Amino acid sequence: MPDLSESDISERQYLYDSWSNGDSIVVVRHLERCDRADVPCLVDKDGLTARSVLVAADLSDDFFRLGLEQADIYNSPLARTDQTADLLFSSRSTDQGWLYNCRKEDTFLRDALSNKKPGRNLVLVTHSSCIARFEDDLGFSSNTPEYGTAIFLAADGRSKDIRLLGFVETDDWDEVIHSR
Repeated sequence: MPDLSESDISERQYLYDSWSNGDSIVVVRHLERCDRADVPCLVDKDGLTARSVLVAADLSDDFFRLGLEQADIYNSPLARTDQTADLLFSSRSTDQGWLYNCRKEDTFLRDALSNKKPGRNLVLVTHSSCIARFEDDLGFSSNTPEYGTAIFLAADGRSKDIRLLGFVETDDWDEVIHSR
């Protein structure tokens, strides 16, 4: 999967154009899980670490700078994805059971496409296991994405054609978004 922070300007321009046209699907892995870290929790063990708040503040700024006026934002109802969505997007995100059930069912890509509206970007906050299924559906595999990694795809919502644009890790947004 291409790392958009290392891609050339033409690939990034395609991302900007796709986003401006409302043709993007962005899959975001939740922030750091508290049950797998030996640090203070934000609330409970099934949620995020307290240090996720600092990462979330920067990532939230990046998404708002990209523009969320024409974005539909959904998250898995589990605590860590719900907290990630709240930290990144305030009250703009809605719980969707299919973003949790995709861990067991092989329907992530189909469900994402059925929820993608023409002219509106779709942002999905989910789990690494769902991202792995998504990658399988698209015919590739990669290492487990870091917490907060965003995977960008272009899909206009009118056809079922999808173009994988690549990923952006939390520390790399300056090279991708702020350089335009």
